[in-house]
Amino acid sequence: MKMQIPLLLTICLLLPGCVDSVNDTVNPERELFDDNTFVNEDEHIKLTWTIESTSTIRIALEKQEGPNIDLYTMTEVNYQKYEDCDSFVYLADLSDPNTDAASLEATIDAGTYVTVIDNTDCGDAQPPGPQGPLGTNDANDRARVDYRITAQ
Repeated sequence: MKMQIPLLLTICLLLPGCVDSVNDTVNPERELFDDNTFVNEDEHIKLTWTIESTSTIRIALEKQEGPNIDLYTMTEVNYQKYEDCDSFVYLADLSDPNTDAASLEATIDAGTYVTVIDNTDCGDAQPPGPQGPLGTNDANDRARVDYRITAQ
């Protein structure tokens, strides 16, 4: 019996996914946000979330129609700067400026964070300008996005 335990542990370590399933049982993935929605031109979606300990954050985003958008994750202090359209700092591993799809993952410290899905002129991607003669066409260049944020 004493020989079987080390053998089973060795086999488990060698099999792909064995340790992951143990980790998923001990520390399950928790959904923070999951939605499919529109982001109107010159607007953004603010997603505020808090984690109590160091966690792996996963963000999946897909633009389904409309212009490219910006995806930024930042602290609340930097969100205030972003909202004023000032220079702001964001977490590069959990952000993707001027994107149509993103699959991001990073391990970050405990705290409160803001993820922004941006369809304004404040980020890298910018909605198209007026399209009619002399700027008469004021169409809403909204983007439809599907996003999911999880913590583990």
